[in-house]
Amino acid sequence: MIKRAAFFAAALFVQAATVEAQDYSTTAQVAFNFGGTRIEIGPNASDAATYAGRFAALPASCDPYCIAPATAAVGIDTLIEGEVLDFLVTAVGENTGLLVDARMPDGRALGYIPGSVSLPHETMAAENEFRDEILKALGARAFEDVFNFVDAQNLVVFDNGPTQNDAGVLISHLLEVGYPPEKIRYYRGGMQVWSAVGLTVQE
Repeated sequence: MIKRAAFFAAALFVQAATVEAQDYSTTAQVAFNFGGTRIEIGPNASDAATYAGRFAALPASCDPYCIAPATAAVGIDTLIEGEVLDFLVTAVGENTGLLVDARMPDGRALGYIPGSVSLPHETMAAENEFRDEILKALGARAFEDVFNFVDAQNLVVFDNGPTQNDAGVLISHLLEVGYPPEKIRYYRGGMQVWSAVGLTVQE
């Protein structure tokens, strides 16, 4: 499973993209190009209630039942929805950042934020033999087993939401290998809050 997930994640990293200027200070409507496809995200999605119910009904992924902390790690900023939309347009749309889904493939299959890529948290665990290749796909450069992250992508990491900690686990793995905290941000709301506020979900 880890090998398949690693190849899947490495294959998804973005191609050249272009961006359209938007003012999202007063609206949740954005548009940008991602991997050659025009992505549009808006409020009041017609299927929002269906997705909100789906993500809210998922059991907590940690035992005992937990609520994810407001901060994933020291030095990692936590974002809200408007900031994620801004990141999608100004970073993902300009090919300088990735919105990263830390859930395993079965979780992502339930729906995801348009413009995001899959990087299951298990693929960055130390025991995954393809971890170095994934880091290179993220823009890190290796020299004699030492990574330089100067050109690495800026990341915003999310999962199902406050009752899951896949994003926190992925962020911990990234920090362990030396990924700079200033290049990582955390969207704690995840799919639960994203869908609850009516934003577009893709399957």
